[in-house]
Amino acid sequence: MSMRRLSPWWFTFTAIALGCSSAADARLIVYGKARETIPVAFGFETLLRFPQEVKTITEASRFEINPANKDEPDYSVLVVKPRMSEGAADVTFILSDGSTIRAQLVISNRPNVRKDSIYDFKPKDELATTNPNLSGKSEPMVISELDLMRAMIRGENVSGFDLSRHSQSAAMGSPHLTATLVKIYSGKDVNGYVYILKSESAERTFEIDLKGLAIGEPNLAVLAQVDRPAIGGRDARDRQTVLRIVAKPGASAHRVILPVALRGEAKEGNSK
Repeated sequence: MSMRRLSPWWFTFTAIALGCSSAADARLIVYGKARETIPVAFGFETLLRFPQEVKTITEASRFEINPANKDEPDYSVLVVKPRMSEGAADVTFILSDGSTIRAQLVISNRPNVRKDSIYDFKPKDELATTNPNLSGKSEPMVISELDLMRAMIRGENVSGFDLSRHSQSAAMGSPHLTATLVKIYSGKDVNGYVYILKSESAERTFEIDLKGLAIGEPNLAVLAQVDRPAIGGRDARDRQTVLRIVAKPGASAHRVILPVALRGEAKEGNSK
């Protein structure tokens, strides 16, 4: 079968895809008052590691939650396994000191969801004493690229960064695709960019290849993350996704290389 190529569109951002680390790597959840969203794969166990023992769990009827070691129960290390194939629940974990962690556990049976996820929970108040990137109290908080990416995913303001909102369209190589820059996080050492990508076609599905994403020459991208690696379908929610990029200063938010192809067709590499 012949493979038609889809011409790439030029878009502005720099990144190396998140998720290239080992599948067994733990993901850090820095919690505070906001509710944290945690995907859990149906048919598999997700490991949650807390700074203290969990004394009470509320609204967790859709899940089996038990200590990871049943022979010597340690309630600071729990495994979560969904009882059903889809759905979500707002679950609250109350720790031994009375502090609470509010989480939305989202069940997914999609093949691209990690099956061996591990989450480490850390209180936001401890960041200043445990993060070696943080400077003295008299200076603005200096955060890592991963910290900025997490804040962008949660939609939070970040100390030391100026957040500006935009509604700027970027030209795409297909009449069925649109890209809109909606936020810029401007910092001293890195910047963050948030885009909304949309497909106007109910018949076509477009796959996004973050590994080929680039900004500038040399490439200034540091990290990139996309909520949905493929967009398309009859449901409008399935035809859009959010793209987030962390880049070094000097990257232009209006000149990005992003390889995209119709599902089932070869992705075309980008060249300037």
